Amino acid sequence: MMLPDFFIVGAPKCGTTAISEYLRSHPRVFMCHPKEPHYFAMDIPGYRCVDNLRDYQSLFQGAPDYFATGEASVFYLYSEVAIAEIRKNVPSARLVVMLRNPLELAVAMHAQALLSRDENVTNFAQAWDLCSERRSGRKVPGHCRDGKILLYDRLPLLGHQLTRLLSIFPKTQVRWWFYEDFVRDPGSTYREILDFLAVPDDGRREFPHINARRRARSQILAQFTQKTPKILLRTAMQLKRHLGIPRWGVRAALRRANFVPAPKPALPPPLQAEMQAYFAPDIRLLEAITGRNLDHWLGDSV
Repeated sequence: MMLPDFFIVGAPKCGTTAISEYLRSHPRVFMCHPKEPHYFAMDIPGYRCVDNLRDYQSLFQGAPDYFATGEASVFYLYSEVAIAEIRKNVPSARLVVMLRNPLELAVAMHAQALLSRDENVTNFAQAWDLCSERRSGRKVPGHCRDGKILLYDRLPLLGHQLTRLLSIFPKTQVRWWFYEDFVRDPGSTYREILDFLAVPDDGRREFPHINARRRARSQILAQFTQKTPKILLRTAMQLKRHLGIPRWGVRAALRRANFVPAPKPALPPPLQAEMQAYFAPDIRLLEAITGRNLDHWLGDSV
């Protein structure tokens, strides 16, 4: 039984789904199903698809024939324990990190939480104002898997999170990319990631947009596909392993039919100014770590 040798650790809504799917189609890269097992995020239990090492290892059956074996749990970077657990279990692992303007990330994460049925406040400004109460465990929807993902003022603190990561893993085993660069030239980012993973270029030149902002046509169907009971997921995983089937694809098909594109909401100017002031220290920290000028994140372009 084996463990992955690389992890796409986050952040969420930074292109990680697209990158993991591009890598999945590479003939010499193995990416597990589900994409986000979150096994090492023990402090975010609601997102862990497996909670014991044997089941986690089973996700990587058949991987020894590949150049690189990985997974993409987007809350590992945010988790306070996941990176240390990865270091303890896979000390030689390579970590891929995607970074994004925290204002954009917060708004996109709110839309994702609505889609996943973890959030019930549809207005982002109202959800932002609830962060302090939710840190105390108040006003968290009963069907939310973990209230930590609704902390839109904490989840995007990527400077703080990257600092923690680099205190645990050697910098030589970590590489980061910026979402805005990935959007502008996905091919370059993809080939740089392949180089970091020591995987040869497969010649891919098509990079379709994946995991765009969406909304649900049917809230009932969304509840089933996004909140499938764990017992059903585990039973399906065991049956797939017994039958040698890589994946069923039923939930994915239902999601494709139910979710439709949704427009990006504009931030009211006073809220944008408040968020820029709030995130400014962390943005400057991220600048110091990455050596990249991020002044435009504090401008008026969000």
